[in-house]
Amino acid sequence: MKAPFILTTFLFFAFFGYAQRQGSGGSGHYFPQQGWNAVPLVGFPTPDIPSLKAEDRILDSLGDHPWRFGFNHATSLNCNSHGVWIPLKNKGTLWLLRIQSPGALSLNLTFDHTEIPEGNELYVYNPEKSFILGKFTAAHLYQQQLGTELIPGDEIILEYFVPEGNPRGFLQLSTVTHGYRTPKEFMQKAFGSSGNCNFNVNCPQGAAWQQERNGVVMLVSGSNGFCSGSLINNTLNNGKPYVLTANHCYSNPASWIFRFNWQSPTCANPPAEPSFQSLSGAVLRARASASDFCLVEITGGLQGNTVPAAIAPYFNGWDNSGNTPSSAVGIHHPAGDIKKVSRENDPLISTTFGSCPANSHWGVTGWDEGVTEGGSSGSPLFDQNHRIVGQLHGGASACGAASLSDEYGKMSYSWNPQNSDSTNQLKYWLDPHQSNASFVNGYDPTGGVPVQVDPAVAAVGGVSGTFCSDTVTPTVTLANGGAVTLTSATLTYGFDGNNNLSYNWSGSLAQWQSTTVSLPPAALSNGAHTFQVSVTNPNTGVDENNLNNTQSGAFYTVLNGQSVALALTLDCYGSETSWELLTAAGLTLYSGNGYSDNTPGLLTETWCLDAGCYQYIINDSYGDGIYGLPWCQSSGSVLISSMGNPLASIDTANANFGNQATLTFCITNALNAVETTNYMVHPNPATHEVVWSSSLPVLSYELVDLQGKTIAAAAVQALTEFSISLEGINSGMYVVRCALENGRRAQLRIVKN
Repeated sequence: MKAPFILTTFLFFAFFGYAQRQGSGGSGHYFPQQGWNAVPLVGFPTPDIPSLKAEDRILDSLGDHPWRFGFNHATSLNCNSHGVWIPLKNKGTLWLLRIQSPGALSLNLTFDHTEIPEGNELYVYNPEKSFILGKFTAAHLYQQQLGTELIPGDEIILEYFVPEGNPRGFLQLSTVTHGYRTPKEFMQKAFGSSGNCNFNVNCPQGAAWQQERNGVVMLVSGSNGFCSGSLINNTLNNGKPYVLTANHCYSNPASWIFRFNWQSPTCANPPAEPSFQSLSGAVLRARASASDFCLVEITGGLQGNTVPAAIAPYFNGWDNSGNTPSSAVGIHHPAGDIKKVSRENDPLISTTFGSCPANSHWGVTGWDEGVTEGGSSGSPLFDQNHRIVGQLHGGASACGAASLSDEYGKMSYSWNPQNSDSTNQLKYWLDPHQSNASFVNGYDPTGGVPVQVDPAVAAVGGVSGTFCSDTVTPTVTLANGGAVTLTSATLTYGFDGNNNLSYNWSGSLAQWQSTTVSLPPAALSNGAHTFQVSVTNPNTGVDENNLNNTQSGAFYTVLNGQSVALALTLDCYGSETSWELLTAAGLTLYSGNGYSDNTPGLLTETWCLDAGCYQYIINDSYGDGIYGLPWCQSSGSVLISSMGNPLASIDTANANFGNQATLTFCITNALNAVETTNYMVHPNPATHEVVWSSSLPVLSYELVDLQGKTIAAAAVQALTEFSISLEGINSGMYVVRCALENGRRAQLRIVKN
């Protein structure tokens, strides 16, 4: 989907020594004494490599195809009209055929109309027999089709063994793929420039993701393209071999190859190719272009209807709630290379990609470690709870450009779209008993007894963005990942590192269900804040999984803020536009993205801003700003104003600003007291006392701290002005709450010096 992967030390096709990679094992039955000259050879021409690579430069930039590594030669070679049949001393027969395509870095095959009767065996290997695939039997076929792994070199041998008395069956080749590029090219191209920007999955960056790693696969689609994908769990925890990948990776899955454990055993790149295991063949279950998802079920080489235990598979969990992940991790195979890991430490954004529907994707605005590359398409994006929330559709990140964005089709959008059925939704397959689960943890077939007690904090709300008020009301999404129904738990929470508040929840949550808990309002000072919450004491017992107990949020409060208006006019390509409003310290207060194409028009927002200077940064992913001509009737514009006075702008004449434009503006606030139409306090800040004045009489007041604890309280006998002593209390921010004569209530913040 992306630009080529850059590698500096590892050679992709450094094949040394024999390794069993695909099939049920074995080394074949034919061992020539005089070489392979007696075996008939079928040659395929070397394709026009320069022309193919010129096409690849375009395809790689588009991001809507698998990463092409080979050229497909169509054919119809079969065991009746090609090759040679020879008798064996052990009363069986062998069919042999050599295939060659000069200059190929690798060769791989696709069979169709193939029947392998029970007892017969198919092998494919290089002339040295140092790389052997097989044995293949009827169990490896799906709908009479089979795809083979990539074999290094430009010549391969087909060997088909038929025991005496067995029917021959039938073999037919439909495709011979000439591999013409590997990551080795990009190692040579990149040396000394952007360097090795990706991290092997067994580096420290992936230390906490070893189970999830085992579910991620490289897949070969269309015989000649690399993508990534992941085994994915369902609510039955039964090891159904579903694989989630990208819709733009789709081809007939009956010939797909799924490569497991293709990874370095350590953080360093190995000197030779590490081992791996492969399965072949799948059946399509569901796919859709809106969120670019494709779900298939592996059919070949299974053991008891699931992935063989020798592969050590892990079926990754998922979250379809649509809650915004606070951080994310991607595990993938860039350019068909060994498995890599990427990390994003900031919250994701809800966005779109190309002409897809608005808010159908999760956006990674810039990777903190690693990137994605061509071949990463379809790879899973995990949230902070180690659950899949989407699969990679496209984006611009690459080595040397980690700050550029990537977009992943949302699991929540793919789950049950409006007017969808089993062919274009995930719910039908991943929640077969219609339990309406909002999440599922991963499944390890060797993990023993499932977790029984597992409360989780799935998300927090009401504690992100900017608030132009004196209170925030946090919400917590409490979920149950354990088999035992959750009936009680304690939420411990607080602000800015002071986790000294608690909330006792009780109810009934079955496994995979969640509920939203509203916590009491809290009053906070002006500025940036953090919120933290954790869950403990489930069913008055012990939590068996502490990895998903905690969540946090960051937000900004503005007291006595000024109203500032944004008027943004888009061009015809709204999906290309995104923006952020930053404080002078670089904190994001507001942002916008996920706009639809072909709907140019005026968008308005109102911000609440404190006195200070700000940066408005507007981005265009295509690189022509919000310039619309000649595709639109007019270009876009930006106007930022306060009380009708312009503060900063981009007019249509300057709409073509390239990839990014930055507007800086400042606002002032000359108030020395906190005022409203009906009441005020002064002085503010104060040292010894504050005076309350109001147009309506006050019956009583209380002075409380930011955690809601009452510091002082008194009745004031319907006064419109009175003083409140601040002697003996600590410096900081407090709230004065008053009961008015007309039954209304009023409150204002004060600062004690």
